[in-house]
Amino acid sequence: MSEQNVDLVRRFLDAAARGDWPAVLGCFDPDVEFIPLRAATEGVFHGHAGIERFIADNQASFDLFEPDYELRDAGDRVLALGTVRLRGRGSGVEMNVPSAGVVDIRDGLITRWQDFGSVPKALEFAGA
Repeated sequence: MSEQNVDLVRRFLDAAARGDWPAVLGCFDPDVEFIPLRAATEGVFHGHAGIERFIADNQASFDLFEPDYELRDAGDRVLALGTVRLRGRGSGVEMNVPSAGVVDIRDGLITRWQDFGSVPKALEFAGA
């Protein structure tokens, strides 16, 4: 089951890179809780509507939003460790932002994704 979980997260990332938003939503549980780093200021994104809002916010704010993750099996979870390359739409400023997500999966769907911003924090949360 755990390799299937890694494959699910990989399918989500591939669909997002292609801009295939229906396929992206198909990877998430309808009641998903999506907690990117900016949730500290914007709040948690809930459900498919929250994922759609996150996508719309990214498209409005960034010319480039490119995650690059190493995926690690952690049983019912997947660790997504890497960076997100960003370029601000208005500023043109490009940067690489550290990203370390813990992805919970149930019944073949992503039920929760939380980005901790650092590998040690994500590993501590995941108990790895």
